Amino acid sequence: MDEEGGIGRRRRAPNRAPPRAPMAVSRLTLTIVLANLIGLVILLLGSFALTQYRDGLIQAKLEGVRAQAQIIADVLAQVAIDETTCQPVEASDIARQESEAVCALSLSQRDVREVFNRVWDSFEGRVRIFNAPQTFADPPVTDARQLLLEDVVLRQDEIVAQTLPPIDQTASLIDKIEEEGLWRRVSRFFSQGYRAEAARRTLEDELNAALASSPFAAERGAASVRLDEEGELVASVSVPIRRVQAIYGVVTAESGGIDALVEDARLSILPFFGWAVAAAILSSLLLTTMIAQPIRQLAVASDKVREGIAAAGRARIPDFTNRKDEIGELSASLKLMTQAIYARIDAIESFAADVSHELKNPLTSIRSAAETLQIAKTPEQQAKLLAVIQKDVARMDRLITDISNASRLDAELARESREAIDLAKLIKDIVSMYGETTKEGQANVIFNEPLSAAYVLGNPGALGQVIRNLIDNARSFSPPDGEVRVRLDPPTTRTGLARITVEDDGPGIPPDNLESIFKRFYTKRPAGSAFGNNSGLGLAISRQIVNSHGGHIHAENRHADPENPDSERKGARFVIELPSS
Repeated sequence: MDEEGGIGRRRRAPNRAPPRAPMAVSRLTLTIVLANLIGLVILLLGSFALTQYRDGLIQAKLEGVRAQAQIIADVLAQVAIDETTCQPVEASDIARQESEAVCALSLSQRDVREVFNRVWDSFEGRVRIFNAPQTFADPPVTDARQLLLEDVVLRQDEIVAQTLPPIDQTASLIDKIEEEGLWRRVSRFFSQGYRAEAARRTLEDELNAALASSPFAAERGAASVRLDEEGELVASVSVPIRRVQAIYGVVTAESGGIDALVEDARLSILPFFGWAVAAAILSSLLLTTMIAQPIRQLAVASDKVREGIAAAGRARIPDFTNRKDEIGELSASLKLMTQAIYARIDAIESFAADVSHELKNPLTSIRSAAETLQIAKTPEQQAKLLAVIQKDVARMDRLITDISNASRLDAELARESREAIDLAKLIKDIVSMYGETTKEGQANVIFNEPLSAAYVLGNPGALGQVIRNLIDNARSFSPPDGEVRVRLDPPTTRTGLARITVEDDGPGIPPDNLESIFKRFYTKRPAGSAFGNNSGLGLAISRQIVNSHGGHIHAENRHADPENPDSERKGARFVIELPSS
């Protein structure tokens, strides 16, 4: 049953964010894997786009074909030329007189065939023999088919024995890629520009370039990479068949398989790419173990901290500080932050308990006085009880004011901007105000200005409140017409700290309470002091302000013999140290 008497009702749970569901695969893991693989894929695709490697293979192919064509041209120049034959040339084809006899230079087709039937076992590829053009047109060759004398493919019928794998054996990934033609399509895609340029070259252009070449050049004839009738890339070299300076024909040697050669060279990269992918995945998993999982653990622990705060529980942040890296720094920061949050929660709980206790005392006194007032018989008793009630009401008003100031102090210190403060001027203005408002019997406040200035970076209003709290505290313990001395020591080169000292001539502080006096609601005072005139928050607020400015405050006693801490106490001394600006 709940507080309202309802049966079966449950109190509504506080709003909470839904807990993180465990993920099968971490998004950070996928990001790491993809980041590593993208670089490898770009490197693999870049190997297709590299033209220097492809051009080197093609150039080596052309050199072999050129050597073959030159050998064939030299042999045919010795064997297949019949200088005794003379074929007439029509006068309309040459710029000569009709009466002049002109002979055409040609090869013997029978001798050419005899040569190919006997001696070319060591050559492979396609070889075509063309007669020399008999016209003086420009260009001399417009249709190579009209000049074709012989067209043979050497070693085409060579038998290659290859052992096949068992039928049930699974083919490798590379074999499957090669069988499906995927690798060829990818390779052809990156060779589109090169193939388009080769398609623009013709056999006629190559023959004309060979006929125009110099017989004294280091590399005779002309070479090109073009597409054959089946659309395959071939390395082609055309070499003129010369006897002295006369050209009797042209040998054109072609060798295909350029696409397969380039594809095989590129395919050889694939196993290394596979190993690189495996290494990338392993490194990604390692990075996941070193980065993603600890971050995940920290995130889950942070959720537990949040839920624990809502449920008044405590959760522990995983400790990765031994890693000495950014994850370790994050773990340490979260751990310190959690400790600060728990410390703040403890401080709030303690503050609330202290506030409740401090407010309960005057309320109890007021209630008791009010109950007694009803049965008071004489006016003197009633007046005395009313005075008690008024005094406790004033005490509660002072407590509530001080509590309100203390509760919002942190937020005000965080919001307000810092500026350079001249401590000598600030203290002088405060002491002057006390000098103008001092009443008879109160202690005088004395300040001796330093010879040099002392500047700190902070909030002038908050630091002024600290100095006033210390002066008020010192005056409350000083004898009538006594003195409160304020001194400012400028920062030194060694420490860089400005030092403010507030001294009084009072009874001093018990040695056991030199630290306790800075706790909230500490109100222990010497015998004979008026009760209820202090809330016990002034020194606690002062320490809080000084700490927020990066400084330190402590209390000590003044002794008759400064060297002997057991000698008679002559008063109290409060010391503030602030970093200079």
